[in-house]
Amino acid sequence: MRFQFVENIFDLYPEALAHPINSIGLSHDLLTKKIRKIWPDYYREYARTCLRKHFEPYRSYHYSINTLFGTNHIIIMTIRNNWQEKLRQDLMRKTVESVIEQCHNREIHNLAIPIIENIPQKWLEQEIENASKKFPDIKLNLVYLFENN
Repeated sequence: MRFQFVENIFDLYPEALAHPINSIGLSHDLLTKKIRKIWPDYYREYARTCLRKHFEPYRSYHYSINTLFGTNHIIIMTIRNNWQEKLRQDLMRKTVESVIEQCHNREIHNLAIPIIENIPQKWLEQEIENASKKFPDIKLNLVYLFENN
């Protein structure tokens, strides 16, 4: 598996994009604002699900985008229960494993994931590698890392 740091992920349109959120409310970060403009249908569904409180913390969810080319999947990763909660590595590990399981189940070859606040890039890379080892036949071979700003 290769890791590649990119400045602007929206220049590449990877097969899948990880969208980190809290599980009880709408996110207002820059990535979410960009997603809202590019994929308004996804954003409406995400907003409805947040309002209904259907996201469980530290899990990932799949949303399929029906396009002919470009990004086809958004993997929603609930990295915390609410926006005030501090990120913890043990809980982030659980979330990363869930994201990799989604990639395995959908045979995703490349994934873009933002570098999340207070989580070192090297740690994130190592956790993705470790989670991938649980699926010997995983198709994921390229992970784009990018800053969420």
